[in-house]
Amino acid sequence: MDRVRLIFDSSSSRGRHGQRMLLLGGGGGGSSPVFGGARSALATAEGANKRRPFFTSPEELLEEEYYYDEQQPDKKRRLSPEQVRLLERSFEAENKLEPERKSELARKLGLQPRQVAVWFQNRRARWKTKQLEHDFDRLKSSYGSLLSDHDSLLKENDRLRSQAISLSLSLSFSPSLVK
Repeated sequence: MDRVRLIFDSSSSRGRHGQRMLLLGGGGGGSSPVFGGARSALATAEGANKRRPFFTSPEELLEEEYYYDEQQPDKKRRLSPEQVRLLERSFEAENKLEPERKSELARKLGLQPRQVAVWFQNRRARWKTKQLEHDFDRLKSSYGSLLSDHDSLLKENDRLRSQAISLSLSLSFSPSLVK
């Protein structure tokens, strides 16, 4: 990386408007000084390479504010109980939403079709979660029942084995059965 020298001309010669000129020169051998402007000379002298802001004029700043104001979401509105009832009835009939049905529901409820679609999507997610919970509870109950049956079968098996061993021992030591 080249070294950078900042040269300030303090001689009596001044620029056209009476200001002193700042000269910026490379540190390599024999390079001629090049004027880089006051801003670049100061930035180089301070070691800071600050970037210019993206929006510079007041008009552009106002445009930025308007842009972000437009991007702000509206306040979240809750559905009325009647709207929810109608949506729930429609969901029970069919949990998938066809475009015509979505438009019809939106018109009946006074909502945007996108709102109806999002409601159905959220409702399907809740329905799926409830189904998973129900399935989990059912499987847990079945597992508990199977575990209990398994344990009782193991005990029965142990009891029958000990009974078989006992009978076999009694047969081998019984003199009346030996010929």
